[in-house]
Amino acid sequence: MTSPGVPNYVRRYCEYLNGKKWKWFYEQMDTALEVVDNIEYLFYVLKWILKDDFDDLTYEIYLQDYLDPEMNPASLIKDGWHKVLYERYKDRLEEDLYPGIPISL
Repeated sequence: MTSPGVPNYVRRYCEYLNGKKWKWFYEQMDTALEVVDNIEYLFYVLKWILKDDFDDLTYEIYLQDYLDPEMNPASLIKDGWHKVLYERYKDRLEEDLYPGIPISL
């Protein structure tokens, strides 16, 4: 994550991580890579995700894919993972996007 081939914003983020936080971020990236279909696009959305504090990188990726502000034709999420992530994050997504209003996808 700190090699020259990694985008500057990822290197800057990682430079400030201590041992415990570094391990946490590595585990977050490892988990995220299981569900992501396009690693290059993952690094692109990290540009936005790393600007704010987060507690679950996979949720942030799912949220980026759900909102898709740039209306990309392809999903960031691998086939078969949409339903899994929806079930995992349904309540949190509802609360974050529509407090008090139930949603269905």
